[in-house]
Amino acid sequence: MSADRPRPRRSCAAPESGSALLLMPAGVLIVVVMGALMVDSAAAFLAEREAEATAAGLANDLATVALDERFLRLTGVYRIAERRVKAAESTLARLADEQLSAVFVPGTTNVAVAVAGPTEVRVTVSGRARRIIGPFGWTSLSPTYGVEASATARVALSG
Repeated sequence: MSADRPRPRRSCAAPESGSALLLMPAGVLIVVVMGALMVDSAAAFLAEREAEATAAGLANDLATVALDERFLRLTGVYRIAERRVKAAESTLARLADEQLSAVFVPGTTNVAVAVAGPTEVRVTVSGRARRIIGPFGWTSLSPTYGVEASATARVALSG
């Protein structure tokens, strides 16, 4: 009996009709935005790691260059010569700018050096790192952000 009767058609005017299709573009947009934020976060992490590595390398090099050789020969004690630290500052800034050119905006790299003790030097590297997705204008983020890293080199002579 029920096999002979035609089934009633559903009305196309149902309010839930097609709502799943409307969610698909929204879902894709959310995935794209989340991917963009992930890429920018990875770029920020890379910039911070590069700045830390550069600061550590420059501090190590500065501890070697700033050795007061005359004082070492006379007394046998290692000491940092402040005049050598100040003389090396512009060279360190140029080296940092070259090393960080891939992640920092050129010309925004700043290097500050300081004598932290008789056998210690401190190097601080700061600058404006590039965003990868931010410059396209559809985000409210600025195209760059600040990054700062510090490193201290301490000499311990064994003998």
